[in-house]
Amino acid sequence: MAEAVLSFQDAQHRHKIPAPRWSKPWAQRLGPGIVDLNLKLYPGSILGLVGPNGAGKTTLLRMMAGILPLQTGTVTERIKSDEWTQVDDLRTWVGHMPEQVRWQGRTTVRNILLELGEMRELQEARIDGLLNLVGLQHRQDEHLDNLSQGMRQRLSIAAALLGSPKVLLLDEPFNGLDPVAAQAFKELIQRLAKKGVSIVISSHMVAQLGGFIDRIGLLHRGQLLDEGPLEDVETRLALNGRYTVSGPDNIDLDQHLKDINFEHIELVTDKDGWSLTFRGEPHEVLQTLLSNDVILSSWSPVAPNLVEWLCAATGMDVQDISLEVASSALLPMRTKEVGEDE
Repeated sequence: MAEAVLSFQDAQHRHKIPAPRWSKPWAQRLGPGIVDLNLKLYPGSILGLVGPNGAGKTTLLRMMAGILPLQTGTVTERIKSDEWTQVDDLRTWVGHMPEQVRWQGRTTVRNILLELGEMRELQEARIDGLLNLVGLQHRQDEHLDNLSQGMRQRLSIAAALLGSPKVLLLDEPFNGLDPVAAQAFKELIQRLAKKGVSIVISSHMVAQLGGFIDRIGLLHRGQLLDEGPLEDVETRLALNGRYTVSGPDNIDLDQHLKDINFEHIELVTDKDGWSLTFRGEPHEVLQTLLSNDVILSSWSPVAPNLVEWLCAATGMDVQDISLEVASSALLPMRTKEVGEDE
């Protein structure tokens, strides 16, 4: 694996919220935000940053983009050399695509990029190259008002790439895209990763990122609970090795599998048949069923959903994991390793 190029150590940004007192009616205190972030970004790697609404994903991306200042902590890079150097301005290295950009007006795609490029003193050839890269070369004379959502997302990426960033931050980039547009967008992001760009994608939909990201980061109440290659995080949180097998007939599965060592997680039966979820060696289970003339309809690995990720990472029950936006008075939680609440 390539060496990390950007590192955040104990980085924090917490929003200020009202805390009035009779003597100081305009007093404020630190509220929710990002706390004690430790994260390294790798060239050509796609990191999926997942968490429920209100977890702090947008705040984190804005902090990583240099829009929100670090209140504590440091950021270092070794993009220019092999030595870690402190970063004074993240905007030098980072491109940021917000969740919603309102591209509208009668100006054209190419003209808006030319206007933005003038701020960075970019040549027209660079703009034309970006249009080709994001697949808008045949739409460069289209008015902004006429763009589809997928085209607007491509334009937003082109704008984020104007400064040739080494890190690209994408906030909920698949919102509003149909399946075809979403797949095309994924292919575009993968092409950028192959060029060595480190990419961070925020999402509250884990299923959208399956088979696409290289690493996953779990964010909850402003804290990064776990991060790393998808398989490593699944193993650490005991979410790996789960499979589902199903069949059309009602049979006695316990009798057929009584000599097999596996963990029985869930069995669902209805008029259409049965479905067994288990943890263990799938080939042994499948071979045993087939040798007993059991008809199988399907089998597949089971990918954890967002609630399972968060329950495993926090040690909390599903009833305690809220998928609603957190109250502004809610302070960041402590991870289960810390062992105490703030």
